[in-house]
Amino acid sequence: MLDSRLLWKQRFVRYGSERRRYLRYMLNDHLLFVVLIGLGAGAFVYQRWLQTLTSSFPYAMVEAVVLSMFLTYGSVRTFFREADLVFLLPAEAKLTPYLRRAFVFSWGMQASLLSLAVLALAPLHLEFSALSIWLLWIILLSLKGWNMWIGWKEQSFATTGARSFGYGTRLLFNMVFLYFLLKNVSILFWGMLLLIMAALSFYFMQTTKRKGLNWEHLILQEEKAQLSFYRLANIFTDVPHLKERAKRRKWMDFVLSFVPYRQEQAFRYLYLRTFLRAGDYLGLYIRLTCISCLVLYIVPPIYGKIIAALFFLYATGFQLLRLQQHHRSNIFYKLYPLSDQLKKKTVLQLLFWLLLGQNIVFALFMLVFGYVVHVLLLLFIGWVFSYWLLFFYFNRRRRVNR
Repeated sequence: MLDSRLLWKQRFVRYGSERRRYLRYMLNDHLLFVVLIGLGAGAFVYQRWLQTLTSSFPYAMVEAVVLSMFLTYGSVRTFFREADLVFLLPAEAKLTPYLRRAFVFSWGMQASLLSLAVLALAPLHLEFSALSIWLLWIILLSLKGWNMWIGWKEQSFATTGARSFGYGTRLLFNMVFLYFLLKNVSILFWGMLLLIMAALSFYFMQTTKRKGLNWEHLILQEEKAQLSFYRLANIFTDVPHLKERAKRRKWMDFVLSFVPYRQEQAFRYLYLRTFLRAGDYLGLYIRLTCISCLVLYIVPPIYGKIIAALFFLYATGFQLLRLQQHHRSNIFYKLYPLSDQLKKKTVLQLLFWLLLGQNIVFALFMLVFGYVVHVLLLLFIGWVFSYWLLFFYFNRRRRVNR
């Protein structure tokens, strides 16, 4: 007879032991040192930015947008596996205690991230809003629970479009809710919002009453969550469980045509193709570049912008460094009649050109705002920093495997 409480305990213990094993490698002195420097510099720039804001600054909109993303994002970690589709599906009716514990655990994890977001926005909130930060925090935690419950009900829908529509609707609702909360609007609006929440809750309760679990979606969701953690851990140590998926991206094939068709260029072609198609290297590079431009726009002093640009160059290089280890388990890759030193040099050169390209994007972004002289300074400093970072700092710390 299935004991769902015992099953949850076993899987939770296994999950915790795996996380602790990898976190020992991830939370090293080197990373903590960089994080502390980043937090210190970010706090200083943040404080300086707050001093430049006027009373007309749309703080309510900024807070609503940022916090609504934390409220809407997140799902219930079920720890389901592919084999559960066969072995647990017949016992689905007995999994209520298991799923209840999964929901509480997931809410606790997501509430922690939400609390960090509130802590980060606290100086801005205290500067402009009369609403108690503690009351805001309690309301957000409650609203997070409601969002997770609605999101759990949404997984019963088979189509991706229906779930995406539900996600977008909740995101918009959270923005409106928080904006009205921070603006201290009339009680009439509050009544309308609470009525909408009650209507949505009743609708999902009735719609999903006779629906079972969407096992395929929940297993895929769990695999994605595991893959995200493994990718992060793979930067620091080998992860045997990591399973990368390649994406065709035919529209990027023209980039490969710039690599000459010669034997000594084999590694360059391989790693450039890997960057464009395998894993999430290209997506990570684009996301970090976009986030960097947003930070460059927010940071007020020009030298603060240059420091922020260098910090994101470091972050990009550090994240993409795992590209070297991508093919380590491929036996055919080891048959190449080329030296390991050439492989190492090729990866460093590719990362160097990627960082230069990102630095040029930063420079063009700053040029739009009229920083002509400082753009030349950023180009020079960024070039020197990228070269030192890859060929001296990372190389000496053996972040790239031989």
